[in-house]
Amino acid sequence: MRKKATLKLGAMMLATTSLLLSACSGGNNGNNGNNASPSATTSASAGASSAAASPSASTEAAKDLVTLRVLVMEPGTKWNKYNESPVAKAIADKIGVKIEYVEADENKFNVMLASGDLPDIVRSDVNKYQKQLIEGNLIVPMDDLLAEHGKDITANIPTVVDFSKKNWSNGTGKLYFLPPQVQAKSGKFVRPITIGPTIRWDWYKEAGAPEVKTMDDLLNVVDQIVQKHPKTDDGKKVYGVSMWQDWGLWPYTIPPIIFTNIAGVTSDLTMHETGSTKFISTLTDETSNFWTAMKFYFDANQRGLLDPDSLTMKNNDYMAKATSGQIVVGPATWAMGDFNAQHTNDGKGFIVIPAGKYAWTGEIRPLGWQDKSYSISKSSKNPEKAMEFLNYIYSYEGARTMYSGIEGQNWNLTDGKPTLTEDSLALKATGGIPLESSGMSLDLNIIGLGGDVANPQDGQPLNLFNTEEALVKAATPLEKDFAQHYGASYSGEVFGKLIKEGKLVSATTWMDNMSEDQVLKENTVPGVTLTDDWKKKEASLKELATRQAAKIILAKDEAAYNKAKAEALDAFKKAGADDFTKYYNDEVQRLRAEHGLQ
Repeated sequence: MRKKATLKLGAMMLATTSLLLSACSGGNNGNNGNNASPSATTSASAGASSAAASPSASTEAAKDLVTLRVLVMEPGTKWNKYNESPVAKAIADKIGVKIEYVEADENKFNVMLASGDLPDIVRSDVNKYQKQLIEGNLIVPMDDLLAEHGKDITANIPTVVDFSKKNWSNGTGKLYFLPPQVQAKSGKFVRPITIGPTIRWDWYKEAGAPEVKTMDDLLNVVDQIVQKHPKTDDGKKVYGVSMWQDWGLWPYTIPPIIFTNIAGVTSDLTMHETGSTKFISTLTDETSNFWTAMKFYFDANQRGLLDPDSLTMKNNDYMAKATSGQIVVGPATWAMGDFNAQHTNDGKGFIVIPAGKYAWTGEIRPLGWQDKSYSISKSSKNPEKAMEFLNYIYSYEGARTMYSGIEGQNWNLTDGKPTLTEDSLALKATGGIPLESSGMSLDLNIIGLGGDVANPQDGQPLNLFNTEEALVKAATPLEKDFAQHYGASYSGEVFGKLIKEGKLVSATTWMDNMSEDQVLKENTVPGVTLTDDWKKKEASLKELATRQAAKIILAKDEAAYNKAKAEALDAFKKAGADDFTKYYNDEVQRLRAEHGLQ
């Protein structure tokens, strides 16, 4: 998945997915590691979406193949590149649909909403767009479609369906939105981490793999690396740090999370420490991620480590530079382009290193990734097929296929237990383009159930690569070298040990001593949905923040930086940033009280 990691968590209290995630889509490089009806076998299935397709049904599905176009607010996804993968063909054979992404940044997304002519399925932030989509008559209620074509959704995510009708229906009580990656419990083992300081491992190890507790520490080691490696093998200039500008405030709010343990939920303008219910202003609180990022990028620029295109570049341009090896450290494995895919055999590659306070590991998300929620557009000529597809991604069979591949080809059922083939484990260990071409875990945002969800028929996670045996056997050479350096058998174990030792926290640490009922209650608090007036205020403040950020980062010296910072703080306060935070906190407390929490 290439998760656009907007840490917009599936619950008001759960700081994670976000993301950025997202992010995010999932299976690219970066923080890779970054899931159903019948058990992935035809016969064993509780709540199967429908009877397994016979050869004749499969042939008929191929003959009547319907293309469903999906609007995603994520430039740079990989789904269309591999839409003839074995997994994509399995979807076509099973339900007769081919998925095609329509990518958009936020501006294009809003233009398309204004036009009213939308693709078949819309993937959007439910807390941000439900009012506009529903009142604009742009999407259809799914209730009747669900009754006819959604048996697995009804059986497997009833809590989400009920919550959606109550909280994501703009007061209509109907079902409009279904978020992906629904997972009520975290997995037993830590998968390869995909979000965090993602650095050229061979260069970092060459520099002595120093401990990185702060963003200053990170900058120091990046500086050492750039001095040693000023150019790529083909002569391109190497930059320590870079970023892109078509994801809003993302480069200023997400990368620092590892060092601050502070994340947002349904707005970039407010953030909270993991486990806290008190939100601070992103723009006026000087401990926030925004101001942590300002100092980091300013210092990087002062030291000649900041890519000069950072304040104008779009994501696709950034990814091209990352692919060419021009960036030393990034915010996620999937943010490093195709570099890892192109260097699977030579020991070079990017990996997330332990740093700061926080490890972006497994999540508890009983309401899924709300900022990637699926709805069916009124413009769709095939709403029934759209519903069948959505049902498939929430079925045990569908989710396992999208994570783990095809039964009989990628895994087999032995004595009732699904087991990956040696070829599949080798494919995962190879990684890169061969793995991407299989379609397995290509975009986690498109899978309805989380990878650690267990299929009730066999007790195994839907993502069979999430078992400890698979995590060890399917580790890439890069991941093996990383794990061995830290005395572990697979990369996720490095972070799991640090969390157990109390040296890092995860998104779920604050819930360690809670009962299952408490965990569910905390993580099903409705998120704050902004009114139209507050959405306008938010947009205005974000635009102001982007303008001020450029002045601060490019300040010529420390004195100029302090002056620009003071001016920005004053501008944010005058523009109502603190009023926004007060409103947001009041709403948080109101929603928690209505949910039976203090």
